Amino acid sequence: MFFIRKNVKYLKTAAIIAEFNPLHNGHKYLMDQARSMGAQHIIVVLGGNFTQRGDLALFSKFIRAKTALACGADLVAELPTPWTMSCAELFAEGGVFIAQSLGADTLVFGSESGDIDSLKQTNLQLNSPLLKPELRKNLDLGQTYAAARKAAFES
Repeated sequence: MFFIRKNVKYLKTAAIIAEFNPLHNGHKYLMDQARSMGAQHIIVVLGGNFTQRGDLALFSKFIRAKTALACGADLVAELPTPWTMSCAELFAEGGVFIAQSLGADTLVFGSESGDIDSLKQTNLQLNSPLLKPELRKNLDLGQTYAAARKAAFES
């Protein structure tokens, strides 16, 4: 089971699902925060040579993995390409499965908003049964999945 905790001193293994394309100070800060919350080990589940948007990563998966290790990760596992290049939900699902399989007990992530309540509310709306018929209607109109989902969400 994965959950988010603040200021807890008994975490053992934290997981971060990422692309690190490229790894920057915010990613390093995230790993440092996981350590300060008590993580004894940090697993990074890293996308391979392609990004979620289907582009080639700026640096090879090997360089990004070495950089993650140099910045505080204890283990870097590759997220296989079918999950790396999927929608956000499948990207996350694959990452969580790998992290859980490797023994992570906590999932750590960053957000631009820092507002967990807003993120939870968005999740509820995106998983609302009202969204699917609207999404299907937009897809049938020939919209891309991203555009159709956005329009369904907004309606």
